[in-house]
Formats: sequence, C-alpha cells, structure tokens
Amino acid sequence: MLTSAYLRLRERLFSRARNVTRNDNDAQDILQDAFIRLWSSHTDISRPEHAEGLLNVTVRNLSIDNYRRTQDHPTTPVDSEPDRDDGATELYERQQVIDRVNEIISLHLSERDREILLRRDRDEWSFEELAEHFNLTPANVRMIVSRARATVRNIYKTDLS
Repeated sequence: MLTSAYLRLRERLFSRARNVTRNDNDAQDILQDAFIRLWSSHTDISRPEHAEGLLNVTVRNLSIDNYRRTQDHPTTPVDSEPDRDDGATELYERQQVIDRVNEIISLHLSERDREILLRRDRDEWSFEELAEHFNLTPANVRMIVSRARATVRNIYKTDLS
C-alpha cells in the first residue's frame, strides 16, 4: 500500500520537496529518506489515504528540516574556493580572527562569564563541572555560555560591517 501510494504521488512529492529546498538532489534525498522512514511501519498502514497523508507530512517536514539546516550552515562547493598558494596567509588570517575574538571576550564579558566560556570552549569542561565549580545549575551554565557566545558573535559581526 505504501509503495503504490509512493509511486502514485512521487512527482507531486518531489515537486513539493524541490519547492522548499530549491535543489533537485536534496529533493531526491528527501523522497528516499521519507520512504525509508515510513517503510519500517508499512505493515501498520491500513488505508491508501493513511499512506498518502504520512508521505505528504513526512516529505514536508523533512523538506523544512533540510531548508533550515542549509540556512543555518550554508556550504560552498569545493571548486568555488579560491586557490590558495600560501598556507601562511590563511594561518595569519585565522590568528587575526582568534586574536579579535579573544579581545572581544576580555573587553565585553564579565569575569565570571569569560571564565565560564573559556573553560567550556578552550578547556572542554562539561556543563556539570562548570556548574559545580561556580556553584550554579547546569541550566544556568548553558544559558551563560549561550549568551556569551551570542555577545561575542554579535560584536564580531558588527566589527565586520
């Protein structure tokens, strides 16, 4: 039942996925992923309408997830990267970014927030370790780390503008 619904709706589902993702390859991947996810419960699907509804909802949700993921983490093809003839330039640029981020951290964060952020990101302390050390709850530590990162990110982005 699922297979026949999939074959009957395939073009419409593909069109829906492509409209959201704007990419044929991603749309194909979404269709395959939707079918595979639903296949594990195909014996529970009793009516064609149920199969159609599940396929439509699954493709829609996977398309939206894919779109959000690509918006949060845009990628550039490898062949569009500029040729780098000197790794020293890249290393120098990275060091400048690190230096600027460290400067932002030292100038714009409180001593406690700075210490929590550095121990979390540089020293790789767990939230629980930080919470115990600073006499806070793990939820508070997560919030402090998140806000500190957002502050640094916003200031850095403002500097680039």
